[in-house]
Amino acid sequence: MSTIQVVIPDIPNIEGFSFRSIKGVEDADALYAVHTGRIAYDKVDLSLHHEDMPSLERLRSFLSQSVTAKEQDQWLVAQIYERVVGYSQIESWHEEDGVWVYFMGGWVLPEWRGKGIGSAMLHWGEAMARQSAALQHPNERFEFAANATSTEQDATAFLLNEGYYVGFTSLEMRFDISTVLPGLTSLPDNIEVRPVLPEHYPQIISSIIECYQNAFSENRFRDDFDRVAYYTAELQKPKYDPRLWHVAWDGDEVAGQVFMVKEDDQVCVNQVSIRPAWRRKGLARVLLIRALQDVLERGEKLIWLDTFGEYQTRAMDLYRNLGFHVVKEFQRYRKSAT
Repeated sequence: MSTIQVVIPDIPNIEGFSFRSIKGVEDADALYAVHTGRIAYDKVDLSLHHEDMPSLERLRSFLSQSVTAKEQDQWLVAQIYERVVGYSQIESWHEEDGVWVYFMGGWVLPEWRGKGIGSAMLHWGEAMARQSAALQHPNERFEFAANATSTEQDATAFLLNEGYYVGFTSLEMRFDISTVLPGLTSLPDNIEVRPVLPEHYPQIISSIIECYQNAFSENRFRDDFDRVAYYTAELQKPKYDPRLWHVAWDGDEVAGQVFMVKEDDQVCVNQVSIRPAWRRKGLARVLLIRALQDVLERGEKLIWLDTFGEYQTRAMDLYRNLGFHVVKEFQRYRKSAT
């Protein structure tokens, strides 16, 4: 498949350097090499779930989908002669506060950083986003987004220098299995945990949705999508075993829930959510202790969760108190488009 050379104003002055669009699936190996080439330098931990490290299979799928959708212009490949040294991709979504978000994903091999490649890719992405917003969402608000982890020092310094700020931080935490958990604590008055039945799913889903309604002020950073349909489909997946769920009831109402999800040789604390009327009663602590004891008795050795650092202070205190520690921080950056 032929490619299109891309000419942008601030193209780096490097012998043999050029930008081009993607060819298709045949680019997957070269793009994957950009990621593998930065693992040691950026201290990428492949055991973590939030590391921005696509598999070769996922890259092939992304490239194939982009070609099918005729969205090759959403990718920018940086090469020196025929060697790919970096690439960038634009994605967009709508959030519940009415803002369209244009995400700038960009990666450059460590030995080619500091030469203007990253800056050129970012400025190209922002220019493309402005064009797309004007055509697809005229007169609607939009902003730019980008990611960097706590070990990606180059990307962190670069984004801050370009005017980006941390919108929120996702923290990946792991449980120290040597922790001695407190003994079983009594549930608050009138609360009981019952086995989960299929007919309970609609109430559980409504509870989860209500629990996260005010996770961010003014609905910032919340994707705009059908949450009922999403959770209805998600909870049908084989990994969601209701025998690992601890759902608290107050009479006929769901008060909150803690879900454990088993995948491969790991357990994820998928949900720790208590409805507003039942908070500050110690319910989350009791449910989480019971859930942890349950999976530990089953012989599980690796238990992890993720949470939002700036917006979940009380939850963070609970997790740390019960034996979780932060493994890595994943900063989610934003920048005003105005």
